[in-house]
Amino acid sequence: MSPLDVLRHRGAMAYQLLIVVVAGVGACGGGTPVARKLPPVISSFAASPSWVTIGQSATLRWTVDGATTVRIDPIGPVTGSNTPVTPAADITYVLTASNQYGSVSAQVPVAVFPPPTLWFAPVWDNTQAPPYGASDYFALFSPNAPWANAALHVSVFKIYAHMLDIYDSATLRNMLADLKRRHIALAIEWGALEPVDSCDWTEGFDFRGSGLHYATRIRDLGGTLQYVAFDEPFQHTSSLYQGPGACLWSAQQIAQYVARDLAQIQSIFPDVVVGDIEVLPDFDSVDNWLGPYQQWLDAWEVETGKPFAFFHFDIAWTNDWKSPAAALARALRARNIPVGQIYIGDADAGTDASWIASALQHTADVEISVGLKPDQVIFQSWEPRPMHALPETDPTAFTYVIDRYFRDRTQLTLNAVPGAAEGQLTGPAGPIAQATIDVTAKPLSGNGQVAAYQHSDTAPTGTQSVVFGARVGMEGCELVGTQSAEFTLTDFALDAGAAGQLSDDFVQGLSGWGSWGTAAAAQVQGTSLNVLVQSGQSFGLNSLLLPLSASGTTYTFTVHATIPSGSVGGGCAIAAFMDAGNAEITRVVMPLVPLTVRIGAVPTDGNGRYSAPLGSQPDQTSLTAEYAGSDTWWPSGASSVLGPQAVPVIVTTSLPDGAVGNAYSQTLVASGGIAPYLWVAGRLPPGLTLSQDGTLSGTTTTAGTYTLSLSVVDHATSPQAADASLQLVIH
Repeated sequence: MSPLDVLRHRGAMAYQLLIVVVAGVGACGGGTPVARKLPPVISSFAASPSWVTIGQSATLRWTVDGATTVRIDPIGPVTGSNTPVTPAADITYVLTASNQYGSVSAQVPVAVFPPPTLWFAPVWDNTQAPPYGASDYFALFSPNAPWANAALHVSVFKIYAHMLDIYDSATLRNMLADLKRRHIALAIEWGALEPVDSCDWTEGFDFRGSGLHYATRIRDLGGTLQYVAFDEPFQHTSSLYQGPGACLWSAQQIAQYVARDLAQIQSIFPDVVVGDIEVLPDFDSVDNWLGPYQQWLDAWEVETGKPFAFFHFDIAWTNDWKSPAAALARALRARNIPVGQIYIGDADAGTDASWIASALQHTADVEISVGLKPDQVIFQSWEPRPMHALPETDPTAFTYVIDRYFRDRTQLTLNAVPGAAEGQLTGPAGPIAQATIDVTAKPLSGNGQVAAYQHSDTAPTGTQSVVFGARVGMEGCELVGTQSAEFTLTDFALDAGAAGQLSDDFVQGLSGWGSWGTAAAAQVQGTSLNVLVQSGQSFGLNSLLLPLSASGTTYTFTVHATIPSGSVGGGCAIAAFMDAGNAEITRVVMPLVPLTVRIGAVPTDGNGRYSAPLGSQPDQTSLTAEYAGSDTWWPSGASSVLGPQAVPVIVTTSLPDGAVGNAYSQTLVASGGIAPYLWVAGRLPPGLTLSQDGTLSGTTTTAGTYTLSLSVVDHATSPQAADASLQLVIH
């Protein structure tokens, strides 16, 4: 290769034009060519990742040839080929490489977003089923849209992936540009599995397009995708789903399939952050769901080399969800996975105002009653309501919820002293005076006395008759854990005022009633029906159709029932409202458990303190104190269980050794608090699993000494937990 060819080759690799001067003696050569000395060459300069959240670091990497000094503004002189940076705001780093013949520069931007603590995902206006969702959805993305305060709190805006195909490019381009202007990160909720022929296509699958398709569309519209939230890939493809065409894949298989499909998005947005959304099952609706969920978390980390960046709960608010939420949160935090809670209003809310009120109530239920402060909060709707998002000052608009969530927090304490319940209410600035504190007591077992269970509401439109009944172990009235249900029903009544009154009882035995199921006992004793249902059994009871034209009428539904001494009760009483065609419109469900007793409402004094006389309370009573909040203050609450073993403890203090290739089984034991319990763990030795009833079992595959992080959560109204670290040796 001639000297000129060498220089041309070098010039093809450089970032600047190289001018070469060749000197010789005479026209035909004979002399030695001379090349002008050149400035440095920057072959590459990049940031990894290309965006971070506040407080996180990125790494700048570069390849430079021929430089005597390298400088990165605003850092200063650097050496080597990389350096970490922790920017506080959006920034463009400029690398300058210099030598005695000149300087060259290259630059790379790094975007900085707030941590993903609050996500917003309002439902969009679906023109195929009007009216549905927020008709002013796209008005959110106007510079003067009236949600300035709420928008400051939102760090991530989430859309459903298929929205990218529903709306035109101009509309979507404006949305993406406005989110970028507001410095709000973009997330998509995506069915991360490609449909297959071997099993049913449920949630978790993407029926409309590939991840590559969505990522390409976002890029082509000028956007950047920061987050992907998987839409329940595990719940519906694992052994937890047993419906027709069930996939029944292992956690490892699901992790492999999801990671494979995610790679398509990562080919466009390599720095995208991924997490999962899964349904939070009822306490006992799916046998041993907590163990498989933890296997899924661990399988993902094994497959990808890192844990989920977040895990979001989807709760059915009518279920027995409090202890499961507390238990799963503990399992996540043992794996350093941020806990996210999706807040949504009630599905049957009749107005936007009631939807908003129920969504806010759910925030209090999670963060006060359960005591679970999520790492990430997601305000979302996939329901017809709320029907508008703006303005944020409107109590019926979705953005109003965000502002309301950021009221000042309060803290309430509760202590049981002889003869009284007392505590203090404080806010950020100190004690809160003249606030009303409601104190209640709930016995944890029956007293053998007849009690009146009541519910008042408005009869749904179209009501022409009512059916009374009871359920145990079915239709959402499940048994709790392994406990049995026992109660005695005396009579049912519904008073709808001028529309009429209904009643039914067992004076004639079960004549006029229909019953079914496998109850251990369901027999009339005198004029009452005694029901005993044990674990694995079920019971159903219905009256005849009782005519009542009560559409839109206020009513009170009353059931007289007895919980025997020592029993926790269980099951529920129902009143089903039927239309003219005898089809059910809706139903009232009242759990048949010991009734809560109101101790009283007491004011706080100038120091925020309160005291309520307790009187005589039975052992094993749950006390609760609540402050309802105000326009400026968050509500707050506290609870305490009375009794000699008020809080749970882990009794198991050691584990027997195991051996590679041998079956291992050990049952963990807890006591105290309110049974039944849920057990969770951090990462376990390969081959072992922990069921939610506390059975540690499997066949170990790898020798070593392991430290097991274990937690047990009880079934108190405000769940209580105990933790332990136990050593397990596998030979």
